Amino acid sequence: MKRSLAAFFFALTLAGCAVNTRYVSYTDQKFPAKSTYYFISIYPETQAPSFTQPYRTIGRVEVSGHASDGVNADTLGDEARQVARSRGADAIINARTEAVNYSGMEVIPGYCGYRRCRPPEYIPYIDTDVRLRGELIVFMPAGVTESK
Repeated sequence: MKRSLAAFFFALTLAGCAVNTRYVSYTDQKFPAKSTYYFISIYPETQAPSFTQPYRTIGRVEVSGHASDGVNADTLGDEARQVARSRGADAIINARTEAVNYSGMEVIPGYCGYRRCRPPEYIPYIDTDVRLRGELIVFMPAGVTESK
């Protein structure tokens, strides 16, 4: 029991905080989830979608993570596709990927023990925050017009 609990917490720390996902719904309507093998296309802001079929925007997805955790544009795209599949979307449009560099200082506090004192340590770090934002769309059946 103790080993399985320790393994669970170890797996949780490995998979827990690498990618942050946020979904904002634009509609109250629910759509059935797509299968695991359904391919979701991602269209950047600069590229107009190539389909002529009418569609409806159902929400916005935002995925972010740190480059030091192994997150890159492909990882973010895969995570955004997974969110789109679970929400029943057919594609992601107006996608934008950005990388923001930031730096900081990690402070390890010092201490004074029985016979010696250790001063605090200041360790600088530089990291990159990688983000992907896009809108989820669902294709409308033929002959159905959007009423606004």
